[in-house]
Amino acid sequence: MEIERRMLKATWGYDGNLEPLYEVEDKEDEILVTFDLPRVRKENVEINTTEDSVEVIAKMSDAVCWERWGGIQKRITFQAFRKQIRLPEKIEPEKAAASFKNGILRITLPKIRRKVFIPIE
Repeated sequence: MEIERRMLKATWGYDGNLEPLYEVEDKEDEILVTFDLPRVRKENVEINTTEDSVEVIAKMSDAVCWERWGGIQKRITFQAFRKQIRLPEKIEPEKAAASFKNGILRITLPKIRRKVFIPIE
C-alpha cells in the first residue's frame, strides 16, 4: 500500500515543516485524499485547493524535536505539517468537503464533469 511505503521514509521540507503521510485515491466521481496529522487540532488545519492541487498546512499542538548523533550532531524542531499535492484529475474546489477525526484528515474532491449537448441531425 502507498501509505506503508511512505511510512518508511520520514521527510521534511526546507522550510522546517514535516511532510505528513498521505494517500490519494482516484475514484470514479471524486478524489479522496487522506492525511495523517498527529498532534494537530482541527482548528489548526488549513486546506487550500485549486482545480489541480490541494495543499494542507497544519500547526502541531506541541513541537517535535529530532536529534541525530553521529559524525555530525544535528537537531531540528518541527512545529507544523505542510504538503502540496498535484491531483491526477481536475476537481471542483468549491464543492470540496473535509472531515478531521483522531488525527486523520479526509478531503473529498469532486471531479469536474463536463456535459456537452450533442444535437441529432
